[in-house]
Amino acid sequence: MRPELPGFYFDEEKKKYFAIKGPIPGSKPSSSKTKQKPEPKPFKEPNYQKRNKLKALKLLCSRELCGNVVFINKKKSNFKDEIEKTHASNPMVWRYDSTENIGDAALKEFQVDLQTSEGLTTKNILVAGSSGGCLSILRVSKAGQVPFDESETQALYGGTECDPVSVLPRKEKREAPRRIWRPEHSHLHALSSISSIQLIGRPDNSHHVKRALITTLGSAGQGSIFILNLAEEPYIVSPRSLQGNASSECTIWTADCSVSGSRAAIGTNLGAALVDLETGAGSYFLRSQSDVLALQFHQSKRNIVQCGLRNGAIVSVDVRERPGRLTRHQIRSQPSSRTSQATRKKEWFKLSGNINPSHVFYMPSSITCMKTLKTYDQYLMASSMDGTIKLYDQRMVKGGVAVQTYEGHVNSHTRIEFGIDPSETFLMSGGEDCYTRIWSIKSGQLLCENKFSNCVPSVVCWSAVEGQSESNDSIVHRAWLGSREAMFNMF
Repeated sequence: MRPELPGFYFDEEKKKYFAIKGPIPGSKPSSSKTKQKPEPKPFKEPNYQKRNKLKALKLLCSRELCGNVVFINKKKSNFKDEIEKTHASNPMVWRYDSTENIGDAALKEFQVDLQTSEGLTTKNILVAGSSGGCLSILRVSKAGQVPFDESETQALYGGTECDPVSVLPRKEKREAPRRIWRPEHSHLHALSSISSIQLIGRPDNSHHVKRALITTLGSAGQGSIFILNLAEEPYIVSPRSLQGNASSECTIWTADCSVSGSRAAIGTNLGAALVDLETGAGSYFLRSQSDVLALQFHQSKRNIVQCGLRNGAIVSVDVRERPGRLTRHQIRSQPSSRTSQATRKKEWFKLSGNINPSHVFYMPSSITCMKTLKTYDQYLMASSMDGTIKLYDQRMVKGGVAVQTYEGHVNSHTRIEFGIDPSETFLMSGGEDCYTRIWSIKSGQLLCENKFSNCVPSVVCWSAVEGQSESNDSIVHRAWLGSREAMFNMF
């Protein structure tokens, strides 16, 4: 009897040992052969906020070797887009002293032509409205430049230069790219909050902004409209008395001006009205049981005004219908809701105006802000008070399905205005948790969230003039944020 050898067997005919193919009897199975292949990991978007300078340098090297197409997590991406996302996810922020309680309700930056002792000069100004009813006009300049003729401006208003303090990144202290000067006194003291600041008309290549529309919320239900003349100093704010059926007592929540600058649409607690800015004559083109909290003129269809209501509905109205003959509609509040027979009547609300009921769509709660993309005006971005921000394709709104959703926004009851950068790449908004967040508009990815204010950053506006970076590879976008604590500049 031949002895047994592990891993071999004895052939009696050939009188020889042969190796056993496969696992040795009694031995443990090989882990390399029995181990299953791991499942592929799902693709994860890169965390741009954690991307350091070394990774950005690798991107640059990859671009130099491979062109504008680079690979991020085994996925093709555009070099310029990736660099802009890196910059947006790691912004630099400055807080300006002596700017508390002046820009928490409305904020706009304008470029104006002013007649000075040196001739016609182009200046940047920041028009800020507060919830206390004060309207302030601040001068803006680049670092190292004189923003105004000190002797001339001091004689007109007095005032102080607001010192910038670097708040982000916290370890780096850099010089602020913008200086601002605040007048000693505000240009308007209203009895209620400033509700909106809008440009009147659209400036061409040879002429800059000359007038702006200012609206106030209204004390005891009496909102007001003012015209701000920016063509010369001292700046003059003139009240515009309303005439016609729009002159009744109402709360003015928002406003927008037509491209021609001849008329304005105002959103009130009674509906939406069209106002002639020269004569003050006004009439309602939409009567609603729900307040119009946000509205805007359609960019290409100039007789269409889009209105966002307190009940979450978004309605497009043709303003060419005769004011005295508004068509009445009864529209379902939430078409998908299931209620009992006793509460079915509460699902419906009444609207009067030239609208298509089948094109009305809804957000979960009250509309806080609404903007269309200038590049493709069929895309509408809207936010509601429950913290929802969505992008809609208006060609597909019959079903009310959004093409993109932006997660992470925090809100419950505050009117917060979000901002879209001029290149329409990024979305920025403050939240009730005092964080400021930036998303990619295309992908919906949350690029960064930072807390540098102890109050809600309730207003965002982008700089009127954008500059190129030193490498000329991307556009440097700067944004202003307003809160009760202070005003901030981010880029």
